Amino acid sequence: MATLLFMLLQLNDYGLFCAAGDFYIDPWRPVERAVITHAHADHALPGSRRYLATTDGAAVLRQRLDPGAAIRTLAYGEHLSINGVDVSLHPAGHILGSAQVRVEHRGEVWVVSGDYKTGHDATCAPFEVVPCHTFITEATFGLPIYRWPAQADVFAEINDWWRKNQQEGKASVLFAYALGKAQRVLAGIDPTSGPIYVHGAVHAMNQAYAASGVALPPAEYAGDAGSKQDWSQAL
Repeated sequence: MATLLFMLLQLNDYGLFCAAGDFYIDPWRPVERAVITHAHADHALPGSRRYLATTDGAAVLRQRLDPGAAIRTLAYGEHLSINGVDVSLHPAGHILGSAQVRVEHRGEVWVVSGDYKTGHDATCAPFEVVPCHTFITEATFGLPIYRWPAQADVFAEINDWWRKNQQEGKASVLFAYALGKAQRVLAGIDPTSGPIYVHGAVHAMNQAYAASGVALPPAEYAGDAGSKQDWSQAL
């Protein structure tokens, strides 16, 4: 248990700060050195001088930051010493490249989870339990009222809904966040049911996923479809 005499990570006006290593984890404002858990906008803020992130997440992170952002990457489990503090990144299971940040100094090990999930996701590495003295967890859905249905049931429901709409001659429009959620849905639906079209923001992220070696079903940019496109069989 950490004591008040040695707090390896502390909050200040810029975010979660490691004074011993002189770096921030997912800072709220631009800083000199930022360790990034994943590429969602509430965790990866543009403007910092140097970034550290996972190799798996580099392509999607570059989509979100300034074009010239200086990004150093680590493979999962690879260690880097930053001013004498040992830092490594471990799978969080949230989206492609998402990481828990393990920080070790003077015999203390702290882990910052970032956003994470323990369920299966075909588009990213699974969550890894990382032994530590102190665990700092995200808790967006931490209340016990949140109980998610099995994802196999959710995908089956989506596929059934799509087929029903096809039978009725209706276009199927599904909303999903452009980074992470959209790719997870694409990986779980039945692509043999019909053509799939995506918003431009999703298309850009799909390309970044493909560049990172993640296989997704074919999905065309909806803006390239002609004005007379028949959407009745499409998702």
